[in-house]
Amino acid sequence: MDQEPGAILDVSDSVPGPWADIERLQKSRLMKRLPTGVGGINDRGYVGIGESHPTGSGRRRKPRGKEGPPADRKCNRAFRRRRIVVEYAIGRLRRFRAVTRYRRQGHAMRVRAVAGLVNRTLGQRATA
Repeated sequence: MDQEPGAILDVSDSVPGPWADIERLQKSRLMKRLPTGVGGINDRGYVGIGESHPTGSGRRRKPRGKEGPPADRKCNRAFRRRRIVVEYAIGRLRRFRAVTRYRRQGHAMRVRAVAGLVNRTLGQRATA
């Protein structure tokens, strides 16, 4: 996902069965393929990403039973502002019924086609 326009850059292959997000990310080796200086932001499904990639970031959790430091609040606020772009892009993908209907055969191909359509509409909005 390109952070500025919200364009979708890569779609992983569909995998049958339940998978934890962090497991799937580690098996794909995506974080190792990222260029130097490019990081990843994630949701709570990726706790422990710092071990896979030093520039991977997520929300900072407060200690149990204590208040979080003010620096963590500022960091989490900045994180939420960046993460909302990702959530909006996922929402744009899900508006297409071909993506939300689950048929395993050809699913990744359909998601890639819809991602291309979403990116094209983003491009048209930017030029208008």
